[in-house]
This record gives sequence, structure tokens and C-alpha cells, in this order.
Amino acid sequence: MRGALVGGRITHALLFVGPGGVGKRTTALAFAQAVNCPQPVDGDACGVCPACLRVAHGVDMDVRFFSPTRMDYRKVEAVEIRNDAYVTPNAGRKKFLILDRADCLNDESANLLLKTIEEPPEFTVFILLTENAHRILPTIRSRSLAVSFRPLTLAEVLKVTGDRIAADKARYLYLIAKGNVGTMLRLSEDKKLKELFEDIEAELGERLLKPIPASPTRLAEEMISLAGRIDYEPNEDDTKSITLRKSLVAVLEIMLAMLEKNYMPLGGGEEKAGDRTLSRCLDGCRLLETVMETIKSIEGGAQQILALESMAIDFRNISEGRYKEKTTC
Repeated sequence: MRGALVGGRITHALLFVGPGGVGKRTTALAFAQAVNCPQPVDGDACGVCPACLRVAHGVDMDVRFFSPTRMDYRKVEAVEIRNDAYVTPNAGRKKFLILDRADCLNDESANLLLKTIEEPPEFTVFILLTENAHRILPTIRSRSLAVSFRPLTLAEVLKVTGDRIAADKARYLYLIAKGNVGTMLRLSEDKKLKELFEDIEAELGERLLKPIPASPTRLAEEMISLAGRIDYEPNEDDTKSITLRKSLVAVLEIMLAMLEKNYMPLGGGEEKAGDRTLSRCLDGCRLLETVMETIKSIEGGAQQILALESMAIDFRNISEGRYKEKTTC
């Protein structure tokens, strides 16, 4: 993005792809500021001039932010966006049209915007934000420059949030929110969440991380019950099933942290590092792999109860030394 600014190569359409809460919208606004700032500093926006302040407060006529009012962008919204693309900038060099949740463009609205996104006026830049690029019409994807955003690390989240989140809260908030800064800030106000996190850890340790785990069916039911205690604030288009799936993934992320703490050595050169330590590390790797595969299955839409039962069976086989290494072609 900085290279585009320095070289003056500002493409007509950008596609920001990445999970929620990692800065896609913030970057889009910062990029618009940098392009339209009349007195840039070292190639970036000054942040204090009237133009920068208007963008920061969401009142700049040349930087417009759109989001679907319902499950998807309606025809009337697509027509408004298309018409706005041809209105010359009020004061800035470029007009920026930022579409949040661009994957909510249905076939009708996407086709209405296709020609405009492909060949907009030279003064217009589209920035499409999405967590699910595969749901965007291929013809729109092919006409946009994709920019990938990765999840933030815990250290990066703490740097962004500063003193707004106490360090003792960061560990469990990061796992439950999966690095989404906005969700972490919201959940940090929940006084009971730390107690819930500790309860989940205790329950998992009692039911799963013991020599003989609970029966697969019983364990799956108890994990679903634990997930039901996580009070996610659903998106507008989240069904009850989607909300439960997110909560289950949060519980499994907590399980990953527990496994890393219980099975993985903190460093080399341990005095007692021998066959027993190596065997325990191998078991830990197998358990971690099993949980990560379960997360992928649940996120991919697999039946939750079956995925959890399969995980529990693998855990029992590992604990009893009957685990068969998975092979790939």
C-alpha cells in the first residue's frame, strides 16, 4: 500500500481479505487519508488537517462507507453506489467508495456494479472489505487487486489496545475472540468472562485431559454445553447454528492453549529430557493436530457432534497408545 502511494500507482479497485477485527476498515480509511491529504508527511497523511479529520470522523464527502442494511446489498443500494462513483470529488484527489462485507453483494447487485468496478472514472477508487472472498462474484474478484490481512498476534493486539485491556485478561480474551480487537475490547467489560474461561479450562482438564477421557458422546455433549455459555454477540446474518459453531471453535482454541501449556516444553536443554519427555511431546503434537483438524471441520460446516465425537475417540486412542499416524499422498 505504501509502495502504491510512493509510486503514484493507485489502482481502481482493491479487495481487502482477512478475518474480522484485524484492521481492514482502518487501513482503507488510512489509505484514503494518505491519498487526499493536502500536506502529507513522509508519504503518509498528516492526520491533523481538515481533510484528514473529516475522514477520521466519517463526514468526508469524498470517502463514503457502505454496508448492507439486511442480509445482502439490495438493488437500490447498488444503484446508489454506482451513481456515486460518477460524482466528481468534492475536495480530494480521489473519491473512495468502501464496501464493508462485500461478500453480501448478491448476483443482482454485483452485476449492477460490475462494469463500474471494472472501469470506474479515473477519480474513483473502490475498496471492498470481506472475510469470505470466495463468496464474491469471480468477475469482481478478477477485476480487483487483492490485499491479504493476517490475524494479529497477541503482542500486536496488546500494542494496539494499549492500556484498554489489562494484561491478565489478554490471554483468555485473545483465544475467545480469535484476535479480533473489537470483540476483545467488548468482551473485556464482561466481569464474569475470566471465571467462565477458568471453568472451561477446568472442565476440559477433568473430562478430556486425563488418562482415560470421557465417552465420546458424553464429551461432545459437555463441550457443546460449555460453548453455550460463551455469550457471543452475533452478526445480523448469523443463525443460531453459526453462533454455536463460533462458540465451539472458541472452546477448542482454549483447548489448544491448554495442550501447548501441558505437553510442549518451554525450551531445550531440560535435565530430564529423555524418552519420557519425547514421548509426551509426541502425544502433545498428536493431540494438537487432532484439535486443529476438528476446528477446520467445524468451521467448514461439518456436523458438530460427529466432529467432536471423532476428536474424543482420537484422544482416547492417543492416551492408550493405539494412535495410528495419519499419512498423506
